[in-house]
Amino acid sequence: MHELSIARKLLNIVLSEVEKYGAKDVISVEVVIGELSFIRIEQFAFWFRVLSKGTALEKAKLHINVERGKVKCLSCGYEGPINVVDDPAWHVSFPSLSCPRCSSTVKIVSGRDCYVKCIRLVREQ
Repeated sequence: MHELSIARKLLNIVLSEVEKYGAKDVISVEVVIGELSFIRIEQFAFWFRVLSKGTALEKAKLHINVERGKVKCLSCGYEGPINVVDDPAWHVSFPSLSCPRCSSTVKIVSGRDCYVKCIRLVREQ
């Protein structure tokens, strides 16, 4: 259910930009969601659409780019992607990640972000 709160937060970011630039409509919004954020893309998109009703974003196209996860092993030095299997239980507790080479503890390098990358606005004349 955290997709609702994330969609609300990103929608508020876009709406503050709409107000800041005096825009009347939003043409498109591009969002980046890291695969290691464990945000379910379909649920996020659904809530973004629901929350945008009646706002300047109502007709905007939503583009979602998924950022691949990348880790660094603290033992063997491996740095690269890992296989992520989406498990609904992870939305309650975060999974432990391990090195695909040696199974040791890893540090997440990328893939946990969630942000608005680009907004296309129509400004009032």
